[in-house]
Amino acid sequence: MAGSDHPYRNWDYDVLIVGGSLVGLTLAAWLGQSGLRVLVIEAQGGMAGAPARVYALMPLTQMIWESVGLWSRLVPWVQSYSRIDLSDQGRHAVVFTPADLGRKQALGYVAEHGTIWPVVREFMTQIPTVTYWDATQLVDFHPAPTEVTVRMQRADQSLSVTVGLIVGADGAASQVRQQAGIGTWGWRYGQSCLTTVIQANAEPVAYERFWPAGPLAFLPLPQGRWGVVWTLPHAQAAGLVQVPAAEFLAQLAPYGPFEQMVLAGERRCFPVGWRQASRYVQPRLALVGDAAHGCHPVGGQGLNLGLRDAATLGEVLVLAHQRGEDIGQLKVLRQYERWRWPQVLLSLLFIDSLNRVFSQGWGPLVSIRAVGLRLMQRMGGLRRLSLHFMAGLWGRLPGNL
Repeated sequence: MAGSDHPYRNWDYDVLIVGGSLVGLTLAAWLGQSGLRVLVIEAQGGMAGAPARVYALMPLTQMIWESVGLWSRLVPWVQSYSRIDLSDQGRHAVVFTPADLGRKQALGYVAEHGTIWPVVREFMTQIPTVTYWDATQLVDFHPAPTEVTVRMQRADQSLSVTVGLIVGADGAASQVRQQAGIGTWGWRYGQSCLTTVIQANAEPVAYERFWPAGPLAFLPLPQGRWGVVWTLPHAQAAGLVQVPAAEFLAQLAPYGPFEQMVLAGERRCFPVGWRQASRYVQPRLALVGDAAHGCHPVGGQGLNLGLRDAATLGEVLVLAHQRGEDIGQLKVLRQYERWRWPQVLLSLLFIDSLNRVFSQGWGPLVSIRAVGLRLMQRMGGLRRLSLHFMAGLWGRLPGNL
């Protein structure tokens, strides 16, 4: 690939991806399968990320992983669902079915990080042009007109490589974004998200229940387990992490659809906020996933937005590579930014509005919400429009999905 007709490609790697997240690994697979030489570094040893994290996987995410040949390997580790039950304070329910997406397949899937991350990592590392180093810390990087020089620390060894492009897939506190001097704007919600796993005997339905304190989701997992994603004021969420299991379940029970529940996982709590990077690219640098943006957990959009970033950036880079262009040039990278920045902003604003409208108990607004949900249940067109948006099946999509 580093042919004599392209002297600027005499890099050690074409792309360095900082962060072994599912987004970073997916981008690496996308690029590696097209012949680009990719190095992925992850600061953590072993698994990157929290094993207990639960993901709602939208239809577009399934399409992305199918496109890279990964989905069939993940199927044994995910739970499909064919119904979404959305309600406001236990009333005015709207039920979505596959017909609302014009498909016979499931509406979505749910999986745990601890079961799918190893599958994605193994798949990615089997691609000959992809290299993965864990327990490797980014020290700094220095962009130049034709390359980026990157310094890393791996165990007791200091390493330096040259690459054509560095991609930040290293999370909300992205070191790549901070070292590049890219700012963010956004806000905190005064809420925290409490997550855990319960065991309950029920059909696999995705429940999204809105309450004045914040939304509560029950997401079906394999083997009769359910992921709980409960947004509450900070103090209340932190307190529920500490109380005995029996007391926690007693407080959760009135809000859930189950007759009996058993706690089957640890309780975690983290603050939630809204975040958008001022830009997604610089010369020889791009941001994807949580390094670029962050949103409220309502609707389970976080990972799905990041994987759409990976697919979009992947398509832009592969097409530029096939045309013989320098993939680190700003004119190439701006295609990704012009494509994704406004799409993500629209999604973030919609998710923010959804949380603000439903997370309060003011009487007149409750009545307006009730009317809106009744109309959505009765009007198939409105239901289909909203579901296509939440499923990621809107706007310009990567061409090979």
